Amino acid sequence: MIREYSVRDFKDVLEIDKEVFNPRNPSFDMFVYLTYCNDLFVADIGNKVVGYVVTMDVDKVTGKIVSIAVRKEFRRRGIGETLLRRAIERLKAKGKNKIALEVRTSNKPAQELYKKLGFKIVETIPSYYSDGEDAYYMVLNLTGQ
Repeated sequence: MIREYSVRDFKDVLEIDKEVFNPRNPSFDMFVYLTYCNDLFVADIGNKVVGYVVTMDVDKVTGKIVSIAVRKEFRRRGIGETLLRRAIERLKAKGKNKIALEVRTSNKPAQELYKKLGFKIVETIPSYYSDGEDAYYMVLNLTGQ
């Protein structure tokens, strides 16, 4: 089940963020997400949060997927795709014409998911991540052009 984030989900979301992205300092990322982002959805299976997606409004026409993550043991079950589709639906309902995101150039599974849903690589951002890895800047055009 995909639902909106609740304060009771904080610990689970923090654990997922730590597992997937930042084992050293996930609480800062979550603080930023919860302070500056507009929507956070969680994937809930049997009262256990197994994934999340965070979006924000960049401007009147552009939305952004800030972060999306699924616990390792729950991957390859369509949870990430379902979360991403919900985020796209929400941003579309808000009148966004474009959705952007960044993804590690080494993260082929995520890139394939994004491409499956219509995102296209627009550019490479050198040394985007703190470890020096480049990112692809990907965009989904919702106007069909």
